[in-house]
Amino acid sequence: MAVGNEVVVVTGSSGFVGQHIVKLLHEQDDTCTEIRLFDLKPYVNKIGHREKKPVKHFLGDIRDAAAVSEAFKGADCVIHAAAVIDLKPTNVKEMVTTNIDGTKAVIDACIQQNIPCLVFCSTTDVVCGSEHIFYGTESTTPIPKTFMVGKYAETKCKAEKLVLEANGQLLANGNGTLRTVSVRPTPLYGPEDKCFFYEILRYAKKNKYYLRIRSLDERLQISFVGNAAWALIKAKDRLAVDKTISGETFFITDDTPIIDIHEHIRPFLEARDIPVSNYIFPYWLAWIILSFICLFVRLLNVFVDYEVDIPSVSQLNYICSTFFFNRSKATLRLDYEPIFNPEEADSSSLDYYSTVEL
Repeated sequence: MAVGNEVVVVTGSSGFVGQHIVKLLHEQDDTCTEIRLFDLKPYVNKIGHREKKPVKHFLGDIRDAAAVSEAFKGADCVIHAAAVIDLKPTNVKEMVTTNIDGTKAVIDACIQQNIPCLVFCSTTDVVCGSEHIFYGTESTTPIPKTFMVGKYAETKCKAEKLVLEANGQLLANGNGTLRTVSVRPTPLYGPEDKCFFYEILRYAKKNKYYLRIRSLDERLQISFVGNAAWALIKAKDRLAVDKTISGETFFITDDTPIIDIHEHIRPFLEARDIPVSNYIFPYWLAWIILSFICLFVRLLNVFVDYEVDIPSVSQLNYICSTFFFNRSKATLRLDYEPIFNPEEADSSSLDYYSTVEL
């Protein structure tokens, strides 16, 4: 691969992280000369970036081996960001087949098409279980026996394992091996989010009120999506020139303050005139009530098909936990530093969350 003349494939290019990867490949990455977009949905430039480089569009399912292989022909690197994110137990089959089987198809296509570099967009959720994490590092934070966010984290963990195990596999032409790396951002916020803060805002709008729930003094670390996208690009660039990072995992954070998660969401709620409770509702009581409702709905579904639009117990547990991480390894080995400061991140996020249709 000639550094400075790269053809880069982005899977999941129409998604939340994918849009920001494409933006930065156009605007900030001097090594990429052609971008290939692979997604089920046609790519639309929703975040208004400049389009400076040749782009090829491929519509297809990540589980379709033939479609993936066709898109990968002649490429130098793949950034694999395609995934199904569902924190409720309603879409398990789709998550398993897309996140795990789709990743297998990506790995196989990289080998068959002689692509030497594969960067996997993972998540810190693969290490979040029942225990709090304080400045976790890659070497001291194990995979938990039970994942905090259930099947989503489980499928991402299995996909990550496949990617790391593929490191060192011989390419089809016999000239070189596949080098892989896994990048684990903390939960993300920012333009085109349709999961974390978006879901909180949607619930709050539906109920015309935001109830603050807390156990003690939880700190859930979040990062701006643009910085996570930049970390994936830095991983791509380092993987091309530094074989020692292959087969490694990297926690990704930025300079977003590690504060009460309710204070992060407050400006977005206020921008939509959604009242925020002045008091703290106890976590233990919320857990009992929500668990009872979920159990009742599960029993009811034995007899009738009934859905209720409420957060899952795992979502409640998640925002009432403490998880924050140390990015020193990414700084030292990937040469990663956030390129968007908290003020820039907050400004663009406020523009998005105050106007996005819920």
